[in-house]
Amino acid sequence: MSVAVALAAAAWALASPSMVQADHPAVPHGTILARGGFVEATDIKIKSTLGGVSRVMNVKDSADAIVQNVTIQPGAQTGWHSHHGPVIVVVTAGTMTLYQADDPTCSGETYTAGDAFVDPGQGNVHNARNEGTVGVQLVATLLDVPPGGGPAIPGTNPGTCTGF
Repeated sequence: MSVAVALAAAAWALASPSMVQADHPAVPHGTILARGGFVEATDIKIKSTLGGVSRVMNVKDSADAIVQNVTIQPGAQTGWHSHHGPVIVVVTAGTMTLYQADDPTCSGETYTAGDAFVDPGQGNVHNARNEGTVGVQLVATLLDVPPGGGPAIPGTNPGTCTGF
């Protein structure tokens, strides 16, 4: 399995309630477990494949790191968003589907408990949805978050995914 660890979990873990449309139930809930700044200059390079697209993410002199636990109830979604830097995501319970704004087919990638992936962040807009009948739990490690900044950046629905 390729290193596709952060996108889904990060998307859900970092989403704020303001990014979720009002017609969707049970807004995802995220709890920041830890946050810290690197005490030494830290450069990070991650190469992964997500949704069939290979990417190399370079973070020079990374800012803060956040570890977040995210819960997404059945029928809920994160809303379209991105992250400042790469996000390593581990699905610990349930099944989620991650949709990419740059995917014209809006086909989504499904991740289940035990799966890990990397959300490239850095402008990669996505939306994570719980289309199942049980809650989704994610643990996300977000990299390069500006000091004092939030984990997610609101994005725009690309118009290729209907019903979101």
